[in-house]
Amino acid sequence: MIWALVRVMSLGLLRDRGALAMAFVLPPTIFVIFAAIFAGASGDEMRPQVAIAVSEPSQLAGRLEAALRAEPSLRILPKTVDSEEEAAKLVDRGEADVGLVLKADLGDVASAPVLILMDPAKLIAGDIVSGQVQRLIGLQMPDLALSQTAPEIDSIVGGFTPEQSARLASAIEQLAANGQEQETQASLVEARTIGPERSSGATVSYYAGAVAILFLLFSAMQSAATLIEERKSGIVDRIAVGPAGTDVVVIGKFLFLTGQGVVQVALIFVVAAIVYGVDLMPHLGLWLLATLAASMAAAGLGLAVAAICTTKQQAHTMATFVVLVCSAVGGSMVPRFMMPPWLQDMGWYTPNAWAIEAYHGVLWRGETLPDLVPELTGLGAAALASVGVALVVSRLRLRL
Repeated sequence: MIWALVRVMSLGLLRDRGALAMAFVLPPTIFVIFAAIFAGASGDEMRPQVAIAVSEPSQLAGRLEAALRAEPSLRILPKTVDSEEEAAKLVDRGEADVGLVLKADLGDVASAPVLILMDPAKLIAGDIVSGQVQRLIGLQMPDLALSQTAPEIDSIVGGFTPEQSARLASAIEQLAANGQEQETQASLVEARTIGPERSSGATVSYYAGAVAILFLLFSAMQSAATLIEERKSGIVDRIAVGPAGTDVVVIGKFLFLTGQGVVQVALIFVVAAIVYGVDLMPHLGLWLLATLAASMAAAGLGLAVAAICTTKQQAHTMATFVVLVCSAVGGSMVPRFMMPPWLQDMGWYTPNAWAIEAYHGVLWRGETLPDLVPELTGLGAAALASVGVALVVSRLRLRL
């Protein structure tokens, strides 16, 4: 009897393609995504996007910039900007993860030769770049490293004699000529965060958007599955007799799911504003526009899945698969800047990446409507394409 039950369940699993996918395709898929993320975060695959600023070109600045551009663990923007303010704008707009400012006089021993500009939501990226810069200076510019170390030693020992100073200068010149490696603990890098002082606000606004789009997708998928029940019960057939056909069902559900999504996201951000101080009210109009676009994208995707699937179980399986993969790749589970470049590029094919960037841009970076056009366009395109699929598939099912 026991083996008969095992046989029945095995046959049921083999005949249900959705259950097979959930059992044997989804787990390795999610594993591959997270393995790529966390392997990259601990190895050479995590390559932050860096904007370099050089206010006054010099031989030392040219050498350091060339070394940075040749470093495979960093992705340097092609254009070198002319000021710290321009680099800060690139980081603030999200076009770069970190800004790297080579000071006018790298040899000035009074201050660190390199300034790191960090987004408070991406502090780990700043730490990575800081470590790489110090390593490169120690390996490829030991003369600069020694020139920064020497004053500290001078203050400790009470000053060098003229002979020692001359030998030190000669050693620095020799290191510059030979490029020998020099270990140093000198402060070669100064780090500074940009934007408001409260770095927690950047993190909270990021994850508020990440959680919002995640639950928008889950909720839309679950509610859209009622389309399958109505199709099986004959409700859709009776409505389809009218002049609008099945379109009225799909569009009606789309409008309901969009409104439901706006309310759900509003609750998330109200909590974020009350508990964590997210500055919502000054940006309410743009926030509402981003929320409406995100809700439309989630609603459209949920209806497309429901239209394609023939049973509620299939819809549940496919919805789980789609939501988990989109959320993992799109940044709802792990920030995208921690992912390998190829996985970051894949994230733009999910509504999660566009929604997270829209919310973070509105609530943290203070972007205006023209700045949000790419994100709103991405979400709008996803909504239109998904609703189009749902409409076409529903019409085809009526004819069959």
